[in-house]
Amino acid sequence: MRQLGDCTPRRFGVGSPLLPSLPSHPEGPSPRAVRVEAIFMDPSSSPLRVAVLVTLYWTPRAGGHVKTWERLADAAAEVPGLDLTVFLLGETEKVVERSPRARLHLLAPRFGTDRLAFLDSGAGHTDLARIHPRLAALLTGFDLVVTTDHFVFARTARRVLSGGPTVLVHSIHTDVETLARTYAPAIIQRLLGERLGAALDRWLNIGAWAARSEARKLRDHLGACQHVFVSRQEDADLVEDAHPGLPHSFLRRGLDLTLFSPARRDRAGLDQTLGLGSEGRGSERLLALFAGRADGSKRLMLAVEAVRRLRDQGHEIDLVIAGAGMDLPRAQAILGAHCHLLGLLAQTDLARVMASCDLFIFPSVSETLGNVVLEARASGLPVVLSGQRGGTGWLLNTPGVDGLVVSSDDPEVWAQAVASLLSPDVRHAMGHAAREAMEANAQTWARVLSEDLVGPWRALVGRA
Repeated sequence: MRQLGDCTPRRFGVGSPLLPSLPSHPEGPSPRAVRVEAIFMDPSSSPLRVAVLVTLYWTPRAGGHVKTWERLADAAAEVPGLDLTVFLLGETEKVVERSPRARLHLLAPRFGTDRLAFLDSGAGHTDLARIHPRLAALLTGFDLVVTTDHFVFARTARRVLSGGPTVLVHSIHTDVETLARTYAPAIIQRLLGERLGAALDRWLNIGAWAARSEARKLRDHLGACQHVFVSRQEDADLVEDAHPGLPHSFLRRGLDLTLFSPARRDRAGLDQTLGLGSEGRGSERLLALFAGRADGSKRLMLAVEAVRRLRDQGHEIDLVIAGAGMDLPRAQAILGAHCHLLGLLAQTDLARVMASCDLFIFPSVSETLGNVVLEARASGLPVVLSGQRGGTGWLLNTPGVDGLVVSSDDPEVWAQAVASLLSPDVRHAMGHAAREAMEANAQTWARVLSEDLVGPWRALVGRA
């Protein structure tokens, strides 16, 4: 097998399109971080057969983890010599052909979390089974298998592929520690009642225990893999700390600059959708957008409290929320008629809403990259992002020019950051800079698939 050559990870905004600047190690780049340029095979030879395992449901309104692999599957039509199957959860088994070279294969869960109401966290349902026999029967004949979580699909792959010729790799798409820390206490409170659950959490620190447990499971799973794909430096550090010498490389994201574009702005239409047009004041009102899971993992309430403070100061600003989650009732209770709940949106609808709002607030600290931030910037929105660990502030080329970064949990600090965008001229300049940065750096999904994935895949199976 050909060894992948070491090289410094290319930096977003400096030469690696659509990968924002990655912080360097004080002693230099991670020694095993690799980048492999596109390697094209002779289309007449046998295709590289790859299976990707995503233990989440495929729906039209699925989150970024699922959408990333759906878009990569669609991009496979443009990449010669590849046969790609993405396995996901579905109500029943079904194969959805995306092209002659790629398909989504949906499998019914053995014991889905949707059976248990108290597990409805908002992060998407998964499968609690220990093994998935149907998937096990389908994994024969692949050259390489990509796991994207450490749940039942990944456990099944490890059992089936152990000792065989198929290469097993992993792609990190979720900050499992942050999600476990957020959702475990909430699940206990729904199961036992809010007061008893909260008391038990304070006594046992359930969130911290769950975070450690999930982190250990992920590290154990990575030890069974031959390569890991990461999207941020923190995850590269995690791989290096857990398994020194385990090869890893960076996976970027594609971006559709035609879909997410200021040209899709329809403020009058959005005002009408939100019920603002009848007042005759819709265009005078600032619309701040939050898009994502409406819960503690994305820290929606920081955005809510920031908007509330600005309204208390007399500013005409409303919050538009595109997403679903447990914090929506609290947000509505605090902001009342100035909180607009759109629910989960299809990509075309989200693109129109993004282009029609005035700014984007995203306090989340549970991101491995944050597709929605790239989409907001491509839509010409000034963005206000978290600079804390797990935040998306690192996606900016020049903080203060193409977006704002807030490294605080204080709603007042977030309110001050948003207040700096009250001027139309400031918003226009920052939104224009964000769009220009995306136009300069964005890559197609086909190029990301070819360069960031197919190149390393082929090297790992000895076809480079």
